[in-house]
Amino acid sequence: MGGYNTNEIFRVDKGFVAQLQGVDGGRRAPMNKALREVAIKTVPDEFKIEVRHKRGMLSMGKFEAPDTGTSSFSMVLGDAPFLDNKYTIFGRVVKGDAVLKRLEQVETVLEGIFVKPKVRVEVVSAVVMYADGRGGLVLDESERRKLEL
Repeated sequence: MGGYNTNEIFRVDKGFVAQLQGVDGGRRAPMNKALREVAIKTVPDEFKIEVRHKRGMLSMGKFEAPDTGTSSFSMVLGDAPFLDNKYTIFGRVVKGDAVLKRLEQVETVLEGIFVKPKVRVEVVSAVVMYADGRGGLVLDESERRKLEL
């Protein structure tokens, strides 16, 4: 639905996480009614003991209470075992560690409890891909149009 397009990476804590704002709060682009309804939903926790918070993992943002996952998520920039079995891991960076390294070079400032970029950093566009079973990725058919835009 394009929810992450123009969304802000509001937190860059070197060696820990780079975190995207939730779809309902970090976008510059307007939201239609359908996206707004999806953006405010929460999702249940899902943990697997063998899946750990290591560099490159994508970890769902949530509130303290169980089953309150949101559309905010973090890209883990270092090992963070204290997040294991507290935050759901739903993916990982397969290619693009250079992007994570560039994020860690962004100039930051401490604001309250968050280490924030001094200038706005945002996702221009995001697409859905899935594993092909041979170690590669395949673009979801429904996403092809986005690449043409």
